[in-house]
Amino acid sequence: MNSFNNPIFLLKVLKSYLVDIDRLRRLNDEKLRRFQDKRFKRIVKFAYTVPLYHDKFKKEGIHPDDIRGIKDIKKLPLVSKHDFKKYYPNGIISSKIDKSKLIQVTTSGTTGKSLSIYVDMFDIVAGLFGYIRSIKEHGIDWRKDKLTIIADFAPHTVESGYIHKGIQPRFSSKLFFKNMQWLNTNDPPEEVIMEINKFKPDFIGGYVGMLGHLALLKEKGLGKDISPKVIATTGSPLSNSLKGLLIESFNARIFQSYGSTESGPIAFQCENGNYHVMSDFVFLEYLKNGKPIESEGAGKLVLTKLFGIGTPIIRYDAINDIVAPQNKKCNCGLSGELIEKIYGRDDISLYTPDGRIILPASFGEIFSRILYDLKTNKLKDAIIIQHSLSKIELHIVIDKKQREIGPSVDEIFSVLKQGLQQKLGSNVEIITKEVKEIDKQKPRVIQKINRDKINIIGYA
Repeated sequence: MNSFNNPIFLLKVLKSYLVDIDRLRRLNDEKLRRFQDKRFKRIVKFAYTVPLYHDKFKKEGIHPDDIRGIKDIKKLPLVSKHDFKKYYPNGIISSKIDKSKLIQVTTSGTTGKSLSIYVDMFDIVAGLFGYIRSIKEHGIDWRKDKLTIIADFAPHTVESGYIHKGIQPRFSSKLFFKNMQWLNTNDPPEEVIMEINKFKPDFIGGYVGMLGHLALLKEKGLGKDISPKVIATTGSPLSNSLKGLLIESFNARIFQSYGSTESGPIAFQCENGNYHVMSDFVFLEYLKNGKPIESEGAGKLVLTKLFGIGTPIIRYDAINDIVAPQNKKCNCGLSGELIEKIYGRDDISLYTPDGRIILPASFGEIFSRILYDLKTNKLKDAIIIQHSLSKIELHIVIDKKQREIGPSVDEIFSVLKQGLQQKLGSNVEIITKEVKEIDKQKPRVIQKINRDKINIIGYA
């Protein structure tokens, strides 16, 4: 049955649209915390009907009645990706929910380890409303402005689940999405920019890598009619150099959106550039060595989702992002918590001989130099293998069609090698190799070092 044919569901969606989008402007911090408490108690009670959480809570001697609000969250056990896989499929959904009404989505698997969970139709709607909230803060009206969304529509991805399995089958695109263009980030950038040029959007949202390629193509003369007011990036941290390229190419305002398959929207940048947590949708903890970080600094993100009747996400510690909270307030008028910086995945990191961790935000900046400094998008893919603290191996794939155009392959290797040497140290041996292809199922960083044997002193 189409959920949108159900009057009760439609009323719920309408109420959510009228109330949820502006909640962070309407509620002050005190009222927002009471709202969080109410939602948290409800989601814990629901999770008790899910075998995974029921077993975990019982083992710890915890009952939903013991939870009176967010302040009690530390009473609950952490939940890992291993726990989800152990109980998958039926053990990660409630015994009170008809599984046929849920939609399965899968994490990106950038670390080589994907995970499948279930969402309900309202999860999808709430996620879209969170995105509408973020673009509204930047002056974009989703009903009137023309929007181009470049998503990952590979089978089983969250975008494919949300759009192809969720929204589009239930709506007529001719009636409801005439002002929206959906493109696939897996398509060649040359094809994507041609489609955007025809559509002439006011807003473009997409992955950092694809947007970088489009910016370079526009600099080379393609996409002459593309002139968006706002661009939102997602998927990985945006380096300052690549942000500069986007601004230079499109003359648009840039903000970053942060989310995950497991939770949907997590945070977004306001006009002041500060990351605002969607504190009515998620609750975030930051742990270092298993303990909350003190005042300042970065920690491993632990995620709790405050809505939905699909797979509950409570104290989930497998996002693996290193994130620094911001204790200051922003004067933009939004309530809730702030994030100072998102460093990226600690399970796709490199280690220096002196014990520092190089996270994706750092070496992502190195690879963006190929676009920004060398002005070429002939680098199709890359993978780093760290054999030891003194030896790494860099494999890259070059676009055959562009091999003889622009900077040489040696120049590309030189820029990458120099950047990595600066981060890792001059005593680290860097082996470079051009390969025909890279297995998409493998993580972008293959780590052969035993982290437990490294004396880690901090982040680079």
